[in-house]
Amino acid sequence: MNGALEISPWALAGLYCVFLIPLLLFQRWQLGLSKSLITSVVRMTLQLAVVGLYLQTLFNFASFWLNTAWLLVMILVASWTICKQADTPWRKMLPAVLSGQLVSLGIVLPLLMVGVIQTSPWWQAQYLIPVAGMLLGNMLSANVLAIERLHSSMKQRHAEYQFYVALGAKEPGKPFLKEAFSAALRPPLAAMSTLGIVSLPGMMTGQILGGTEPLLAVKYQLVIMVAIFITVTLSVATTLKLSSLRLTDSYGRLNS
Repeated sequence: MNGALEISPWALAGLYCVFLIPLLLFQRWQLGLSKSLITSVVRMTLQLAVVGLYLQTLFNFASFWLNTAWLLVMILVASWTICKQADTPWRKMLPAVLSGQLVSLGIVLPLLMVGVIQTSPWWQAQYLIPVAGMLLGNMLSANVLAIERLHSSMKQRHAEYQFYVALGAKEPGKPFLKEAFSAALRPPLAAMSTLGIVSLPGMMTGQILGGTEPLLAVKYQLVIMVAIFITVTLSVATTLKLSSLRLTDSYGRLNS
């Protein structure tokens, strides 16, 4: 198969002009989203341009320490974003969230790089950074959903929690943890069950457009989907377990 076709700057600029359609619709419906759309598009363009240049630098230097430093930055930003999006005090939640990301990536990434993809060296930026980014992106959304569900259910049904405490239950928060855990796992489960029928995933489509044989692209996509579900499960379980330890005080009262 041929390599990816080049996209000219003029063609890309022309595509950006199509943003006038949603802007006109926002104005017509008075949604007040025009400023948000313009800000988001500008940020997306600048961020991706900077990341593209930085990734090219990583590829050229091929440095273990540089790759590791960037990976740690990605993990810290993802953990901070989870705390912010879940609307929880970051000082209280960041250690639990950060532990969830580190545990899951620490187990799955080496397994993928060494045992499955078999890159040489295993920390090669071309594979390590994009794969870690896909895993972190999915862990981010799953953890936000889990933390939000745990906190909202504990606040709305705190009397139920107090009832379990009064009964002397060893783990009074377990029903709430199970509910949050289940809610976080439903989206990736639904994505796996409909993959290839309802949608063609982005990684597979990108590889095919880049000239990869379809069957090889399918193999990579299967690897990524399995890795995503495992990392989501590990990170959410770790985050929920650690965060639940600080959710209530010694008297069973909900911490603010």
